[in-house]
Amino acid sequence: MLLREKINEIRQAKRVSIDRITKTGISKNKYYRFVSGEGSLSIGDLQKLIELLTVSLSEVVADSSERDQLIFNEFGDYFTLDVAEYEQRAKNAARRYMATKLTAYYTISTVYELGAAHKKAEPTSDYVDDLYNGLKRQKFFTIFDLQVFRILVPYLSVARFFKLYPIFTTSLLTYEAYNPADGIELMIKIHATAMTYAVSTAARARKYLDFVLTQVSNMRGRPFAGEFSIMKRLANISRLYVMGNVDAAQRAFDSFFGAAKRLDMDRLYASPNMHTFNVYWKKLTSHAPEKLQPTSADTVLVGLDESAGISFADVPMGASFEYIMKLKKLSVHEFETAGMSHSKIYRVRKNLAEFDVNDLFAAMMAARLDVRDVDVYLTTNSTAYGRSRFGMRHLSVDEMQLAITDYENLYAETGFDVYKEIAFEFRGTVLKHTVPHWLQSEELKQLSMEVSDHLGHFDTWHEAQQRLAAWPMLNQPDSNLIKRWMDQTVDFGHYMETFRYPYDPILINYDSPLIQAVLNKDADRAEAIYARQFAEYQHRPDMHIYFNYRWHMLLNAEFIKVLREGYVIPLTIDNLLKDVEVITGERDFIQPYQELLTMLKEVYPVY
Repeated sequence: MLLREKINEIRQAKRVSIDRITKTGISKNKYYRFVSGEGSLSIGDLQKLIELLTVSLSEVVADSSERDQLIFNEFGDYFTLDVAEYEQRAKNAARRYMATKLTAYYTISTVYELGAAHKKAEPTSDYVDDLYNGLKRQKFFTIFDLQVFRILVPYLSVARFFKLYPIFTTSLLTYEAYNPADGIELMIKIHATAMTYAVSTAARARKYLDFVLTQVSNMRGRPFAGEFSIMKRLANISRLYVMGNVDAAQRAFDSFFGAAKRLDMDRLYASPNMHTFNVYWKKLTSHAPEKLQPTSADTVLVGLDESAGISFADVPMGASFEYIMKLKKLSVHEFETAGMSHSKIYRVRKNLAEFDVNDLFAAMMAARLDVRDVDVYLTTNSTAYGRSRFGMRHLSVDEMQLAITDYENLYAETGFDVYKEIAFEFRGTVLKHTVPHWLQSEELKQLSMEVSDHLGHFDTWHEAQQRLAAWPMLNQPDSNLIKRWMDQTVDFGHYMETFRYPYDPILINYDSPLIQAVLNKDADRAEAIYARQFAEYQHRPDMHIYFNYRWHMLLNAEFIKVLREGYVIPLTIDNLLKDVEVITGERDFIQPYQELLTMLKEVYPVY
């Protein structure tokens, strides 16, 4: 199914009328010409259309025929392949390169040849040199380049690694507002490697350590990304030591490491380079703090000028491509090879003409752009309807309360679901932080009913609806409807596999319904939800490495234990929550659960 056909299918499944589309400025004639293949849409119109449908471009392309024509999560399963699979993919990419002469396919072929050579214990230096030189020439990494860097890291010397690391850190600035989900694991791995390399010898520590710790401390991820918080906590403790506060640093580390061991989290499982926190700490503290300070003889590592970075929020698509072409040193010839005319390239770069969908796909191949790079542009651009959703973690509760009214008014004016769903998300966040006993509150019942009514209009859900999926189940007496919704959420699994989600919505979404069932002493419902969660967790070994999954499952097991035994042991849950706070350094992780513990004490006898 082509992208245009998939968009029309989603429109029908979500029951979005043509009249609502015309409110965005897209005429009926233009829309029908697009979906019939007789015309194209500008990127601006495409942005309006997918936001009206509350779906990302990645989700649409994932189920479309165009996926195979694009670089789309190309290396998601790279580390799980065998020799024959590496070799077959290398051949396929090489054939595409011979047919198109597009550099992207040459790079893909080389990456898979590297994997095959490694598996066969053959020399890899030629492939490594080729890929390293290709990355070194650039001043900006798109998601495709970031994945190549991740694969290349184990083959690089420390000196080569730190040639690319500043480019990596500067490139991340582009993705701060909307961080693609699978990028979290990639960033953790590379930052952990940098920390490990930086303390491997005193000479390297003097040159690299301060820069690396600064980059880790400043990184920003999705809300409640546990591994990010843990790495930042470790970096901040390390900075204490480097500054000469040895005793304070040691006490902080001992507390941190003790909590990590109790949580079965003594290393960052997302990164094989961070062997254990203790090994890292021993290497760091084997050097006196004064030996870790840069000297005048050092060539201090510096990042690229941050002004060289770009905020996709503030510029048209043409200017974004102009920037990418410059920093990736791309020639016009590569874009012509991909199918864009010379005059169109010039006009788009100078904002004299708009990209259309066909131009976009051609330019993505020429610039080695993943479809999620375009998602970043579409969702954070100043013209995006849903832009505020991705900045939610930066808003205070007061700011959210003000925004709720604005978005409800916008929904009343336009009828766009994106505004209603943002208001729901903000209301849920505010409710958790301001309403005592929120799981048993009238406010929650009202929100649950409204979200339930909203989702009931859709025959299919996408990522935006998945974030709302827990709310309607909290006060829904119809068990058959709950089962259907749970099945819809589980069906989202093919998207999780496509995007390599490190924070699985299934487990996170069902925490609240499970706990509410425990509070209501609804044994059948609680056991059913927990069994579904546990089975999903057991059948997904890829989920086991993530800290968030493990501590959520530990907590859920404790809640079920309360239901089965009929009383609560507050100290058990409280100690677990305190360990989470110590290892992450963030109270936001445990605040909602402290409230739950208070409610449990009121419902069940305290042991």
